[in-house]
Amino acid sequence: MPKKRLDPKDVAELLAQYRSERRRLLYQLDTVREAMRELKAIHGDNTPEDDEKPTKRGPGRPRKEGSAAPRKYRRKPGRRKKRTIKDGGYRLNEWDSAVVDAITSKGLLLTKEDLRDHLGAWAGKNEPSMKDEDIELALTRSLQKLSGKRGVLKTYRSGLRRGYHYGLSEWFFASTGKLRKQHLDRLVLSKD
Repeated sequence: MPKKRLDPKDVAELLAQYRSERRRLLYQLDTVREAMRELKAIHGDNTPEDDEKPTKRGPGRPRKEGSAAPRKYRRKPGRRKKRTIKDGGYRLNEWDSAVVDAITSKGLLLTKEDLRDHLGAWAGKNEPSMKDEDIELALTRSLQKLSGKRGVLKTYRSGLRRGYHYGLSEWFFASTGKLRKQHLDRLVLSKD
């Protein structure tokens, strides 16, 4: 006969019941120990050895001799909260700033290929030891960061050229993410 699978809700209820029962028993045990200590103190049967022994210890394996002190801080259970920056904006690194500056200075929607040319010249001045593959990697990382969660850049897909055209988020609608009509002239599809 196959075993009956327990519903996760039932398992959670059983665990809660066991934990509450355990807490109750530990409380009763502490009460009994306290009563025994009081009786020994009244009758004078208390020896110096009994005072030195720790009477209460937590569940689990006993500590090794000379082990480190227990941690004072324990993290709260559950998922960590996402870190938010309070000053309202993100701090951009020099690569991110170079990408945004390239788009701003040209005033056009630029493809990754156009940005690679611009950042190749920028990296030649600022980081001459970088190879082309490293420049490509840094550019890709910056574009993903800026056009993703940060929302500094938005993407436009023309369908006539391969890949995305990257532009400042002010050029796009916030609700739909589509390019505003007054900024359509910033889109250049032919390669010079």
